[in-house]
Amino acid sequence: MTVMQFGGSEMTYVNWFGDWLTNAAQKDFEAAGVIVTPTPRGYRYYDLLGLVHWVAFCVIGYVIIPSIYLRLCGRRIRDMYLGWGNLGRHIWVYALLYALVIVPVVIVSYSKAYQAIYPFYPHADRSYFDLVAWELAYGVQFFALEFMFRGLFLAGLKRWLGYGAIFVMLVPYCMLHFAKTGSESVGAIIAGVILGSLAIKYR
Repeated sequence: MTVMQFGGSEMTYVNWFGDWLTNAAQKDFEAAGVIVTPTPRGYRYYDLLGLVHWVAFCVIGYVIIPSIYLRLCGRRIRDMYLGWGNLGRHIWVYALLYALVIVPVVIVSYSKAYQAIYPFYPHADRSYFDLVAWELAYGVQFFALEFMFRGLFLAGLKRWLGYGAIFVMLVPYCMLHFAKTGSESVGAIIAGVILGSLAIKYR
């Protein structure tokens, strides 16, 4: 979480790539015939690349570092709930959960509190490239998140704690949502308990 929070921050992004972004912005302005002092934020893909930078550090923190740890401990990465498992037998459970949650999700999506946060990428509607690039990057981030919290935490701790592993996982998982809204933090607890229980029960 520390790697993701600080390595993936906008400050790190600008410190590392600020000069390149400024030069790219300058080329954009010149191509448009605009005379203005360029800044990193002037580059049209500043936000997208910043989010990709964040996703990269999510992968480093949630997947690569834990995977190195697992290998050093002699554990198999594929045992961290990777793969489809017995999904075909209980996919109806996930379909039911999806049906139950989709209505409240649509309702809260109209609230100002959520619209101030989502979508993370404000230019996703600018072009198909922006939309697809962001959705792919966000999908990678979700995989990394699930590997850490629904994989490493649960598969790694269940031999000692059983279902108690869910509540160890819940602490950092809920903390990730503190910067969002109170209702989303509470939702993270509910979702964490349900999805964690399903992961342990069916794997």
